[in-house]
Amino acid sequence: MRRGRRSVLATCLVLAIAVAPHAVLAQTVDELYASGVKARQAQHFDEAADLFRRALALKPDNADALVQLGFAELGRNDLTAARDAFSKALSLAPTYRDASFGMAEVEFRSGNPDAALRLAESVAQADPGNADARTLIENIRKARQAGQLKPVPAAATPAKEPPRRRADPVPGLMEQGRHLRAAGKLPEAEKAYRSALKLAPRNTDILVALGLVVGSSQRFDEAGHFFDQALAIKPGLLDARLGKVRLAIWQGDAPHARALVDGVLATAPNNVEALDLDARIALLEADYTRAEQSFQRVLAVDPRNAEALVGIGDVRRAQGDDDAAREAYKQALAIEPGSADVEQRLAVPPPRKWRLDVGSEVSDLTNGLRDWTDSSAGLAYRLSPRTTISGRTRVATRFGHTDVQIEGRIDQAFSPAFSAYALAAATPDADFLARYSIGAGGSWQVVAPAKAFGPLSLNIDARYDNFANTDVTSISPWVQGYILDGRLGLSARWVHAQDDIGTRADGYVLRADLAVTPRFNVFGGYADAPEIDDGALIPTRTIFGGISFDVSDPLTLRASIAHEQRPTFDRSIFGLGLTARF
Repeated sequence: MRRGRRSVLATCLVLAIAVAPHAVLAQTVDELYASGVKARQAQHFDEAADLFRRALALKPDNADALVQLGFAELGRNDLTAARDAFSKALSLAPTYRDASFGMAEVEFRSGNPDAALRLAESVAQADPGNADARTLIENIRKARQAGQLKPVPAAATPAKEPPRRRADPVPGLMEQGRHLRAAGKLPEAEKAYRSALKLAPRNTDILVALGLVVGSSQRFDEAGHFFDQALAIKPGLLDARLGKVRLAIWQGDAPHARALVDGVLATAPNNVEALDLDARIALLEADYTRAEQSFQRVLAVDPRNAEALVGIGDVRRAQGDDDAAREAYKQALAIEPGSADVEQRLAVPPPRKWRLDVGSEVSDLTNGLRDWTDSSAGLAYRLSPRTTISGRTRVATRFGHTDVQIEGRIDQAFSPAFSAYALAAATPDADFLARYSIGAGGSWQVVAPAKAFGPLSLNIDARYDNFANTDVTSISPWVQGYILDGRLGLSARWVHAQDDIGTRADGYVLRADLAVTPRFNVFGGYADAPEIDDGALIPTRTIFGGISFDVSDPLTLRASIAHEQRPTFDRSIFGLGLTARF
């Protein structure tokens, strides 16, 4: 009997010993997390780190536990372990502000004040009431002013060296990509981001960064795919939505960009990046009042926002105030010394508001007819970025008669996509030119510039000429498009003319313009269209071509040649001209 009791007692003891450890470890993730927080707040950092690691063993994707572990490791002064914890938290939740703040602390203590300041400022912008972020920003700026750029040394060597952990390479690759992109090295930046994506294929930060780099390389469809991938993982992700706004801006699709940014501002009205993009879109729309208001709202939140100051400069320059634009650019450069973007804007010479065009043609006629000459001089002045006025004098000789024509013209851009002009001309004592003429026209850009194709514009010219014996009305709609990255322009024009007795004539003009180099251009074409000669509609076939060369930024030289076939004679035309801007 006693032997049986001893056997039962021994069995119970063995079971108790076997179960005891599991009973001790049978704490929930929430219990371990709560205990870890209490330990960290009591500055028992070793105990806190152990509790958070046990919680993560049960639930590895607990971003809260990772952030708390990062702060515990900061308390132990183990910056490598803290960086690892915050990086993992950000890979799970890229907008986790506490994780970004913790990473800012790590960068600051590691002697990386620039990276620390960017992170801390992003936290402060997203949460203006975050006193810790503001304090850290002040400390970073004080340290920079004092020249304290070395890593903060450990207060004391821990009694027990923390276990060595393999650092997560993703944050380093991301930082490398950011630096390369800022330096304009887009292929190298893309390579770094793609390496990071292989390690963390569901990291939305990497997907957004890749979208921005690929979009900057004008691979717009591929960039949109990266943004869509990020949104599929995290619907409504702000960074991806803003990336799509930038993509629409790069493609010149202002209406789509406007719709996208308005959607973002409806949910995040004070988001600095959204406001900046809203202003950029307003610039595309030539709505300078809205653009300035949005940039000023950015500066109200962040007075040291260099991008907003650059935007203010762009608004001033678009309004024709180059001095005010340069002042804004200089303020931006003081905040970001060495910025290639700002320096490039400052390097742009002041706008030249005057333009002088001088040209002369000599025509050799067959059948023993005397040469014709046709010379002109025109002067244009840009009243504003949208308005230009010009005047031109033309002197032409034909068959021993000379006519002098004076013309005035005004060009007005109503938007970046639509412009129009109107002109009037008069010829005192006209022999063969029109006694007076009036004309108008317009141009509408229906397709914005893109890398492979565009812009594409629809145009129209209309003119009424009053001659001594007749009146002629002509109308000429035409289309012009560009391919090969804008280097090759193709145009097709229909010409319709009618005099006051009902005589009609129709024809067409085809032309190609090619930019051989940035400074050297050639053109050529063919026309089968009526020529208005002393009020008569003469059927004419013409082949023509020419070149232009930019000797310098303000000076361009031109030369042209053409051959006409008329019913009664042929005409060969040789022309020279120049354009000077000042």
